Amino acid sequence: MNKLVKKSDIIFTVIIAAAILLVWLFSLPREAGTQVVFRKDGEVMATLPLSKDTIYGISGAYRNIFEIKDGTVRIVQTDCPNHQCEKTGGISHAGQSIVCAPNGVSATITGREADVDGITQ
Repeated sequence: MNKLVKKSDIIFTVIIAAAILLVWLFSLPREAGTQVVFRKDGEVMATLPLSKDTIYGISGAYRNIFEIKDGTVRIVQTDCPNHQCEKTGGISHAGQSIVCAPNGVSATITGREADVDGITQ
């Protein structure tokens, strides 16, 4: 006698339901950030509003040039070895960060609430 519902059917259904839930959670609207905090080796160098277009640079072993424009921040120029920080692109939501590890620099968007449970420095 064959069962109509097998154990593998239940496992498959649970996996599909979990995948749908994850897609739904990641598609929820995120809070737009209000400011960006620039750090060098963990020390706050500046806190600037995302509402004012500006250019901000941080020097260390390398130089990072950030651009705040239309509520988004991105690295427009760097002389670090791999340019991964430049490839991150623009960020604008609370909790997002751009990190240049070789230079020890980060830019983190803040707002009323972050989209993550915590940010490690």
